[in-house]
Amino acid sequence: MKRVALILALLTACILLRAQTRSYADNATSTFVVGLQSYFFGDNGTLGVTLGVRTASVRLEEGHVWVDGVLLEEGEGQTLVGSHDFTGDNQPELVVAHRTAERISAKIYRLSGKDWQCIGHVGAGGEGVRDIRVFRQALTIRNYSNDVLYTWTWRGGRFDFKSSDGSPEP
Repeated sequence: MKRVALILALLTACILLRAQTRSYADNATSTFVVGLQSYFFGDNGTLGVTLGVRTASVRLEEGHVWVDGVLLEEGEGQTLVGSHDFTGDNQPELVVAHRTAERISAKIYRLSGKDWQCIGHVGAGGEGVRDIRVFRQALTIRNYSNDVLYTWTWRGGRFDFKSSDGSPEP
């Protein structure tokens, strides 16, 4: 009986902590950032990011990302925009990610007054790099070719980097 209760508790935890698992929508869109609170992935579209009493309108047009009508950044390859609270202040940050044949990268932006400020950048390249995983205050990229894990964790007002093999930031 204890074993059944433990298995049910673990399954419930897996469902509730869905940040590291791909959902049906993730599989259907072939997204490359898993675990965001909300996201849009495609050539063109919009995403509303609620920031307290205000909602920011994020628009994606073929690699160009606009927030409330102002161009935030331009990128190459596949582009994803999403939101996640990395800083723990109950205000989501904006994630803009790009994937090309050679590299995957993401920038994290926080609203500072009326402007969006980049508070972090993550990225890695190589044949075995496929996706970015988001969980709580961390972003992780795994290189499946050499089994190296690159992790950026929000601590003390910035993202700290650590790799499983001790290598420098890619």
